[in-house]
Amino acid sequence: MKKQIIKVFLMALILFAVPNSIKAATFSVTKSADNIKPSGEFIVIVKASNFESDESITGYTLYIDYDVTKIEFVSDEGSPLSNISSNGGRITITNKDGTEQKSDFELAKIKMRAKNNASAGSSNLSLSGSCGNSCNGANVTVAALGTDATLSSLSIPNTTLNPEFSSGTTSYRTSIQDITSLTVNATPTDSSAKVQISDNYKNLQKGDNKIDVVVTSEDGNNQKTYTINVTLNMTPTEEELLKANATLKELKVKDQKLDFDPNEKKYYLTVDNKIEKLEVTAKATNDKAKVTVENNSKLKVGKNTIKITVVSEDTTKTETYQIIVTRNEAEKEVKKTCPDINNMSNWTNMIWIVISITAFVTFTLGIVLGYFLCKKDVLHKIFKKKNKKKKNDEEAVPIETLSDTIDLSDTINEINKR
Repeated sequence: MKKQIIKVFLMALILFAVPNSIKAATFSVTKSADNIKPSGEFIVIVKASNFESDESITGYTLYIDYDVTKIEFVSDEGSPLSNISSNGGRITITNKDGTEQKSDFELAKIKMRAKNNASAGSSNLSLSGSCGNSCNGANVTVAALGTDATLSSLSIPNTTLNPEFSSGTTSYRTSIQDITSLTVNATPTDSSAKVQISDNYKNLQKGDNKIDVVVTSEDGNNQKTYTINVTLNMTPTEEELLKANATLKELKVKDQKLDFDPNEKKYYLTVDNKIEKLEVTAKATNDKAKVTVENNSKLKVGKNTIKITVVSEDTTKTETYQIIVTRNEAEKEVKKTCPDINNMSNWTNMIWIVISITAFVTFTLGIVLGYFLCKKDVLHKIFKKKNKKKKNDEEAVPIETLSDTIDLSDTINEINKR
């Protein structure tokens, strides 16, 4: 009997605490986002609405139940009419100091968060308590973290990447002139992925610079690195030009004529056989450049190559000059064929003179006699022919009678005609 009395008392108390107006009002849960990524935060608002003009609410207690494996309570974000508390998977909302409300209002504003290890799926935010049958809960979806770690675009303003950008290509090259800081535009395919660019693109050095663009997927399990090799060409200063200079301003060979031209790298010389070494003077345009001369001694007969090497002060350039030297052969010794006239008293020389003169006279007479002998034979033949011809021409025919010399046939014929 006592239990029934207590039960009736409690029911009367509830009816007293929750006036009839509650039956007409509507209680609902709204949220700031429908899809939440793990570790993502969102706001939950509990509203009371649809009050009639003579209705009011006071002394309410509401509950929001949720899946603790997916989401969690963070904080009360400012609920002036309610006290907010959380225990496990339930948030309790109670009327603050008996405040009465007769129009639409927010009972509670709560910050919640999807757990960082939450699996993808839906979580119900169910509303219960003093709202009776007018409790409208909500669902929030925990989305899976992205796994994409690629870029959808990559560019550097005022430059051209080689090759042309493709999401699957990770290595590129480009060249710039006199620019020490760049802007790198990198857009991930998944907007939730993280992009990190190495800081050296802000302070490039002369020569090659490697810029890395690292893309990490939202879930942190995938990563991809895109590399841009940037070659920075800088206009050299006068000092840098001098340090990189490896030319000669002077090139001389002692006792030899050499027409030096700074733009000419090869020269030719011809020297006597007696010259076995050449003294070469080579001065660099930059006094701090290193100059070496090789093969200018122990010249051999024929062609020799003297090599002059100039290494720039900064060792970035090397120039080589050559002198092609031809050393002549030694002159052959001419043996004397005549005696020394200053030493005529020498008996050997006298004998030599006599023998030479005798041989010369004999040789000369032989030629003369041979000539005349040959000449006599020729004359003999010539004269013999001429004598024969002359003899034939002068030989007289003997005349025996006068008739043999006078032709009288015409005269005789004339007489006979008469």
